[in-house]
Amino acid sequence: MFVFGPLAGLLLLSRPSTTREWVWLAGVAVWSVLWLQQTGGLGAQFIRAGAALLCGTFLALTLWRPSHRFSRALTATAAAGMALAVWMRHFGTGWDDVRQAVETELTTYHRAIRSEWATAPESRALLEQMSAMTDTVSTLYPALLALAAIAGLRLAWAWYHRIAEHPVGSPPAPFPAFAFSDQLVWGWVAGLAGFLLPVPEPWRLAGANLLLVWAVLYATRGLAVFSAVAARVPRPVMAALALVSLFLLPFVLGGLTLLGLADTWLDFRRRFTAPNTRGLNP
Repeated sequence: MFVFGPLAGLLLLSRPSTTREWVWLAGVAVWSVLWLQQTGGLGAQFIRAGAALLCGTFLALTLWRPSHRFSRALTATAAAGMALAVWMRHFGTGWDDVRQAVETELTTYHRAIRSEWATAPESRALLEQMSAMTDTVSTLYPALLALAAIAGLRLAWAWYHRIAEHPVGSPPAPFPAFAFSDQLVWGWVAGLAGFLLPVPEPWRLAGANLLLVWAVLYATRGLAVFSAVAARVPRPVMAALALVSLFLLPFVLGGLTLLGLADTWLDFRRRFTAPNTRGLNP
């Protein structure tokens, strides 16, 4: 829904005129309606409300000021999150209620899978690990939804420019050029303050969720920096690095996060693409 909902709205905004546009619009619209009509507990209602608010805020921003900048996806996600908090407060629903509902739904899901697939020792071990992560997933549920929303909006914008005959705005920049405002580095400060300082539990959970979102954003920025530089590296070397990174994934993710954070001040891509004048003025 984080992809198909915004995609359907964007196609409507561009006034479809070709068969391809109408086929895509009909397909994503029908799928979105069917998904919204599904039954479920509080956790499912939380996702549906967030998806609907996200789609509305993103389309409103597109009508107000069309832009291919990544900040628009961040702004739409933040606005939808605040609207979702107001919605929860209006209906008297607290975060503890949502967290408990998510844990219950995940536990029920794991039990259903265990009864069908837990025949081999490897399957049982994997299912036990999944069950042990239930508390972590429920705690970081807002961050996971925010990341899904940001990625979905970016993907919907890219698909939209491939499908629409006369799209609104310009297409997204290539991934090696991925960047966002350097002022977002203050998100690290806010997240660390909420997570490390002796604050009430809701603020600590908010800090943990904010840190997860910022870590993924800066790791993605670091990967974009690496992709821009990797164009000059021979393919056999890149294949070897990709193979090694599979065995050192936690260290690779940490390195990419630090690389993205350092890019805030060093701007590696500008340095690598700047012409070399060998000390001579042009």
